[in-house]
Amino acid sequence: MPELLIELFSEEIPARMQQQAGETLVRLLTEALAPLKPEGLKAYTGPRRIAASCTLDAMVPGRTLSERGPREGAPDKALDGFTRKHGVSREALTLQNGFWVLEREEPALSAQDHLVATLPDLLRRFPWPKSMRWGAGSSFTWVRPLRRILCLLDGNVIPFTLAHGDDNGHNLQAGDQTEGHRFLAPGAVAVSGTANWQETLRSRFVMVNAAERRTVISKGLAELAGSEGLSVVPDAGLVDEVVGLVEWPVPFLGRIDEQFMDLPAEVMQVSMRVNQRYFALRNSDGTAAPRFAFVANIVPTDGGALVVAGEERG
Repeated sequence: MPELLIELFSEEIPARMQQQAGETLVRLLTEALAPLKPEGLKAYTGPRRIAASCTLDAMVPGRTLSERGPREGAPDKALDGFTRKHGVSREALTLQNGFWVLEREEPALSAQDHLVATLPDLLRRFPWPKSMRWGAGSSFTWVRPLRRILCLLDGNVIPFTLAHGDDNGHNLQAGDQTEGHRFLAPGAVAVSGTANWQETLRSRFVMVNAAERRTVISKGLAELAGSEGLSVVPDAGLVDEVVGLVEWPVPFLGRIDEQFMDLPAEVMQVSMRVNQRYFALRNSDGTAAPRFAFVANIVPTDGGALVVAGEERG
C-alpha cells in the first residue's frame, strides 16, 4: 500500500493547541481518505508543525451511482426537472420498481488525483480555536502563518496548491521540503517519506514525536534531580506545556537564591511554574530544595553554564 505523509509547517503553534490539532488532522484525513481505506493513521505535533502519515489504497475503485427520480406516470414537468438537474435526456433513465432511475458509472480514481481534489479544501476548513490572517491576496487562515506544506505519496509530491480563484493562497503549494530546528539547523531540506522525514529532522535537532519529547523531559528531569538526592514535584500539566514549547528538549538544574527560600514552598512553586516554566524540586525529607529544573530548546556548547546562569537570573 502507498504511504502518505503530510506536514504543515508554520510559525510557533501555542502549546495548548497542538494535541487537539493533531487529533483534528487525523479526524479530517480519516473522513477525506475514506474511499482509499487509510490504515495506521498517526499524528505528529510540535511547536512549528503538525503532521500525519498512513498507508492507503492506490485507487478509489469505480462504482455505479444510482439516483431515483419521479414515479412512473409523474407529470412531464417533474421528469423534465429531474433530467435538467442532472444534465441528461430522458433516454438516460430506466424504469425500476415504478420509478425513473438514473444510473451513472463513476470511474476509478488514483490516490494522487483523490488527494489533489480533497486536501486543499481540508486545509481551508481546518478548525483552530483561534486563527489569523496574514499578508495580502488570500483569506486563508491558520493558527500562525503557514510557511510550508509537505505532501508525499510514496516519495512523490502530491501537486496541489491553496490558490483558489482570485485567492492566491499565500502562494503555498505542496512540496517535498521541511525545516529543522530554527537555531540549531535552520533552512529547508528535502525528504522522501515518513521514516526519512523523522530521521532527517532528528539529525536537525527535531523530535517529531510528542510522546518521545515527553519521555525525554520527564526522565531527564528525574535523573538530574536524583543525581543530587532531590525529586521533582509532579506536574503533568507543566510537562505537557513544555513538550509543546521545545523541539529538542535538554533538561538542566539551576539554583534558587537563598533570599527566596523563606517563601512558602507552594508560593515559589506556583511563581516558577507560571512565570518561568520551571519545575520545583524537593529534598529527601519533602522540604523545598534551593534548586529548580527547566528544559532548554538548544544544545549549549559550554555544557549549559551560560543558559543556567541566565535562568538563575530569572
